[in-house]
Amino acid sequence: MEETANPSLRGSSGDRTRVIFNGIPIYRPVRNSQINGIGHFSLFNTAIIDKQYIYASNPPLTYGNTSAGLIEIETIKKLNFNQLSLSAGLAHAGVFVTQKIRKKSFLQVYGNYQNSEAFLSINGKSLPQLKSFGSKDVGINLHSDFGKQTTFNFYSYGIVEDYRVNVTAFTFKGDAYGDKIRNFNIINFSHIFKNGRIAFNNGTNFSRSAFKYGNMSSKNERHQVYSSIDYKWYGINKLNIQFGLNHDYGKSIFRDSTPVFYYALSPESPNYYSDTTIITHNIEAYYYFSWEIAKKLLLSNGVRTNILVYKQKSYLSYQFSLKYKISRKQSLLLSGGKYHNYSIPNYYSKTYNLLNSKQLALDYAYADKKTLITAAVFYKDEAGERINNEFFQINHSYTAGVELYFESFFMKYFKFSLANTYLNQKIEIEGEKYNGEKNLKYFIKSSLSYNNPNLFNIAVTYITRPGKYYTPVVNSSYNELVDFYGLFYNNDINSRQYEGYNNMSISLSRYFQFMKKSMIVFVSINNILNSKNQSDVFYNFDYSKHFYDHYQQRTIYFGAVWQMNY
Repeated sequence: MEETANPSLRGSSGDRTRVIFNGIPIYRPVRNSQINGIGHFSLFNTAIIDKQYIYASNPPLTYGNTSAGLIEIETIKKLNFNQLSLSAGLAHAGVFVTQKIRKKSFLQVYGNYQNSEAFLSINGKSLPQLKSFGSKDVGINLHSDFGKQTTFNFYSYGIVEDYRVNVTAFTFKGDAYGDKIRNFNIINFSHIFKNGRIAFNNGTNFSRSAFKYGNMSSKNERHQVYSSIDYKWYGINKLNIQFGLNHDYGKSIFRDSTPVFYYALSPESPNYYSDTTIITHNIEAYYYFSWEIAKKLLLSNGVRTNILVYKQKSYLSYQFSLKYKISRKQSLLLSGGKYHNYSIPNYYSKTYNLLNSKQLALDYAYADKKTLITAAVFYKDEAGERINNEFFQINHSYTAGVELYFESFFMKYFKFSLANTYLNQKIEIEGEKYNGEKNLKYFIKSSLSYNNPNLFNIAVTYITRPGKYYTPVVNSSYNELVDFYGLFYNNDINSRQYEGYNNMSISLSRYFQFMKKSMIVFVSINNILNSKNQSDVFYNFDYSKHFYDHYQQRTIYFGAVWQMNY
């Protein structure tokens, strides 16, 4: 529901959802991220992606460290032709090359340069807080098949990025500066036996970032090493059993300057310095099986537990699912379980907190050549310490929801889709229950597209939802030591709501074919109606008046992609 690239599924916080890339968890898979972990661009290049699976509830326990949902991404395993692609747009330029090395091996290399100068010269009035952003990144993907049974894949990615944005926090307004360097590497090796498959996966991640705003500053260094071994046995009578072991090592170093009074953020206000290093070792073992117990009935079950090594609490995650194929086109899925994960440390919470959730969901799906219909009802009970935007410590959140989705192709070139989500969310703080930030009576997403390869592709999307809940400031007192006013929040947490959110956007593209060469030119206009959607509240010097910040207003982006197959 935010205008960010951070994944969040069925009302859960992004800290509970995991992105798995070629078997390795990628924590904070975003670019231009702030000290709270929120970012605005995905790290992944879509050109190398082969498959993507989204588990909105009850993710399979073949993966761990998630207590909400899971997004699983796999890179391309087969290359049909060599390719050179060049792209350029209002804020970026990029190159992408795929090359067969021999019959069963190939290499993919890409790089991008991002600069905000031209983009902001056109869209600056719609993004008054954004002053600059930029990045340089490069990625390499090497894949090799050794015979029909053995596969090796190596992926490496590196990025250098920076940004400057004008921020209002409490009553202080000033520029925030951030920069980051990051590299992660993933190695996958698998071998197929007569009745099974074994896989070894290893991933390393390193990042170093810096942030400065007023009297706040943070220098953060992160290290991660993830290793796993998995074996899947293809048994008789359509019984499949999978089990494995994984080790997740994390180290975070924080060198921070923190305000003495959290509301006094000017460069002259008092602060204190801290140097914090936290380390985690998380070893987990699991088993998972699926069994077609009848022609139309599939039963699945999984268990995952940790092996105590580093001052940890023991936990046991478990799940079940029962899928009934009503017909060739329809199915029902009942699933439930209990899940655990560790939060990711940040500037405001320098610890690995153990989180857990209990989930129950019923999903329905109908699909034919031209129509897709899905529906779901679900419930989540999420526990574990979490700090919200007003620094309240949330102990529990309870979310019940309904999802509906309809998609249809018609008149050869047209596609229409409509989705709606209802969320009833409550949070618990010190034994009292309040509205959750994502308590939504509706969340509608709709789109209509016309795709004619001989003419053009045009798509219109519309998103609407009620405003988020927030806790207003009700009083203040002058602190002469820092020349700032302290603030007092309403005891009724999340008692006020922003105005409704509305966003209509349009994209247009044209495809040109020249023998083995092709070109796509495109233009997109976000928030074409220039709606002023409230995102945050801020105040004057003594909190006697309040004002609203807004999500981005109308912005335009255009570019072209040239491609040659050889």
